[in-house]
Amino acid sequence: MRLRPTNWLHLAAWWTHVVVAVGFGLFSIAVTVLVSIVLIFDAVTTTACEAATPAPPDFTVDPFAFDPEARARKFVASMANDEFQIAYEMLAREAWVAESYCAVSLERFWSQAAGLDDVRLVAVNQYDSGSFAPVFNRLEVPLRLTVESSGDLRDVYLDVSFLADGRIASVEFDSLLTEVGKGKLFSPPPYANPDGFEETDVTVGEAPWDLKGTLTVPSDSGPFPAVVLAGGRDRDGTGATTKLTRDRAWGLAAHGVASLRVDRRTHAHALATARLKEFTIDDELVDDMLAAVELLRRTPRIDPGRIYVMGGSLAGFATPMVGLRDQTIAGVIIAVAPSGVLHDVAWRQRQLRTGLDGDVTSLEQRSVQTAKAHSEAVSAWLRGQRELRDIAVHRSYYEHLGTYRPEDAAYRLLMPIFVISVDRDRIVPPEDAQTWIRTLGLRRNVAFRLYRGHNHSLIDERELSESTAAEGKYASWQVISDIATWIHGGWTDRWCTNQQNWYAGCRGG
Repeated sequence: MRLRPTNWLHLAAWWTHVVVAVGFGLFSIAVTVLVSIVLIFDAVTTTACEAATPAPPDFTVDPFAFDPEARARKFVASMANDEFQIAYEMLAREAWVAESYCAVSLERFWSQAAGLDDVRLVAVNQYDSGSFAPVFNRLEVPLRLTVESSGDLRDVYLDVSFLADGRIASVEFDSLLTEVGKGKLFSPPPYANPDGFEETDVTVGEAPWDLKGTLTVPSDSGPFPAVVLAGGRDRDGTGATTKLTRDRAWGLAAHGVASLRVDRRTHAHALATARLKEFTIDDELVDDMLAAVELLRRTPRIDPGRIYVMGGSLAGFATPMVGLRDQTIAGVIIAVAPSGVLHDVAWRQRQLRTGLDGDVTSLEQRSVQTAKAHSEAVSAWLRGQRELRDIAVHRSYYEHLGTYRPEDAAYRLLMPIFVISVDRDRIVPPEDAQTWIRTLGLRRNVAFRLYRGHNHSLIDERELSESTAAEGKYASWQVISDIATWIHGGWTDRWCTNQQNWYAGCRGG
């Protein structure tokens, strides 16, 4: 039986009920649709970083027991395909200085790095062997990304850094877009004279750790003094737009000084060295610097009694070790090297960088505190006061160094020493330069110079402009000239009694 109204009052009431019921139903549907749209939109915009589950560190796996190139390709492809949750979950959360994954903002990083509209990733290739940094136990994988936009192809260079368990510690674009196939341009410095020297490819050391090197000898008959140049990851000291070790070799040749520059073992054999459970600074630098010295002594037109060793930054930190193991070396050049124990260097560098802009944020302050706590943990472990479980520390590397301080090792050397410091160093804190001169300042066989306006790469920033920044930067001619003057015995007898003399160049005494 069907119910229906029997008069017009009942009919009006019935239709009012129907309209209200339908109205509420439509309103409910509208609200439901609106809420669904908001939820969908919110999920699309936030799910990548908020839904990502960070992978915990794995201390049990063998170091770098994965395919770094394949893993780096996967990371890039995830960003290129808008699969950012996959990319986020490949990160080592504790290695990124950010309050959250969303603060990392890989989406913004990718869009800014591509630099083009409607960009499409065409190919990803590892263009170099990469580099292993045992100080931080990280493996850097350099990639060349070929991208397409509006029918044009461009190359972009990207470095991906891995921790030992395969998580990504950092990612950085190291150059601007370039035309496909042209690669990076490295013009020679203005002081180079290709007709004034000869270069020969050589091999230093023995398999499996043999290294490629370049011997640069002035064109005259000789015999010449010679310098082993160590510092960059490869023999030329290649950066985004620089080849600074090559520049120094060519500049020294103009002053009648030969040189030998060699690939660093952790670059030439990056993955093999990263997978070693026992690895020290001897393996990384000292043994190969000594092998280079021996090769120079056997080289025609080189004076075997005037072989010098120059190390910059970490290589400068290790250079006193070279002098202690071979005390017949004519002298050592220690450039922009940190002082003190190595595990303190990282947090002091972090502290220096956070204060460069004059504004230290709470996040930067926490970053410094974390780095300092890490240093204190390593120090306690070395004293046997605690167990260390940290994926970012190569145990044998730090255990071998122990309490080694390069300034104290240099004090024990009887050979001449040239200590180079700069006043715009953004890597080594300024107090390190003071430590070097305080420790060695009474030694008459030690020369010092503090270079005004120079940075950690020994580039004179006062000579830079927009055009030179685009074309490339060169190793300081002043530094090269001073090294040659010191080698040839022409250094000043000015005493290091004040900072003005230090800027001008001086001797201890």
